[in-house]
Amino acid sequence: MPKRDNPPASRRSPRAASPVGAVPPRSAGAKSVVIFTALSEAEWQSIRSTCTHSPQGVDLRREIDRIGQAYWEAQATRKMWLKKLQGKRPAKQRERIHKALMSVRQSQKALAGVLADGLLDDDFVHPDFETPEYRLESWLSDYDLWVQPFAGKKDPIKAELESRLMGLWEQSGGALRWSRKKDNAGTPYAPVVDFLTLTLNAILGKAFRPSGVARMIVRHRGQRLGYDPWLMYVIHHRITETS
Repeated sequence: MPKRDNPPASRRSPRAASPVGAVPPRSAGAKSVVIFTALSEAEWQSIRSTCTHSPQGVDLRREIDRIGQAYWEAQATRKMWLKKLQGKRPAKQRERIHKALMSVRQSQKALAGVLADGLLDDDFVHPDFETPEYRLESWLSDYDLWVQPFAGKKDPIKAELESRLMGLWEQSGGALRWSRKKDNAGTPYAPVVDFLTLTLNAILGKAFRPSGVARMIVRHRGQRLGYDPWLMYVIHHRITETS
């Protein structure tokens, strides 16, 4: 993806130039969300300055762009599913689709039986069962990915975003370690804290405090195998398919 040295006005923001952990000013009552497309030059320079280590063969800017784009693509797909099921009982709709799939498969089996017994003429036109079966299977698969994992839980897409960024930091040679400032109420500080604060701010348009970022790191350490493996695969595919 080409570098965007002169981002459009809608993506220009003073937040990358703000001190790490500072909350940027927001207009009162603002509800619009700016979807991330790529790091601006100012955002990239701020993020780059957090790398006290030398990235080991990793194009950080490119990878951050990919991760951010994949996050918003996943959220868009999730939003589409919420709109599709709006005003309906999701679990009930899944049950209906599953019953329809079972019915199609039973029809296939019944037809195969009468064909095997020679009860139909050779010129019998076979009905197309494969298309509805495929579409019903796809619906169930997508539902189990974009709806079911969110029931009563925090956003697994955001959790995967955090995990991907921390994995990228480690891949580049950084460490997931932080300390506490003795002269500032134990505020966490470390290059990785600054890195995550700035990248999450750029991608989500939301400021994070050092204490919140430190908690993310702790959760990541304790839940490395806790994320949905299928969701991780899909988001990884969305990132790598743009390579």
